[in-house]
Amino acid sequence: MSTVIRLALSRDALAVAALTMQDDRESGATIEEGFLDRYAAAWLADRARVTFLAEAPDGRPLGMVTAAVITKLPSSRRPVSRWLHVSLLFVTPDARGAGIGTSLLEALRFWGGEHDVDRMQLNAVPQARTLYERAGFTSPTARFMEWHANSDR
Repeated sequence: MSTVIRLALSRDALAVAALTMQDDRESGATIEEGFLDRYAAAWLADRARVTFLAEAPDGRPLGMVTAAVITKLPSSRRPVSRWLHVSLLFVTPDARGAGIGTSLLEALRFWGGEHDVDRMQLNAVPQARTLYERAGFTSPTARFMEWHANSDR
């Protein structure tokens, strides 16, 4: 499968919302009426977030990764730093196992390198831990995982 990984644009708001809704459903959540519109509007308004979308050749969304950009406030004791908190990595069931999740994380990592991000963090569900470990994340606690820019060099 030839997949395109690209930065999500405002025109992708409903696709991002639909993928999020699909992840929620898989997790057992009940989807409330109007969720797609509410999520799309909130995603569009959130300027401190970066999202990458994976698409099939026909344009069908296959997955996404979204992360909040966090900037530590200045301090006299430490340098300013920026990191990404990954809030969702999701790949549709029919596209799993094709390396799309890894490609989405790589796109996010590359973006971070261009935007002075020194680490990524996330809370991993047990089913996804091996994916994150293969992508270079370490595990300071049972669920919390981190990747540091200098760990790959």
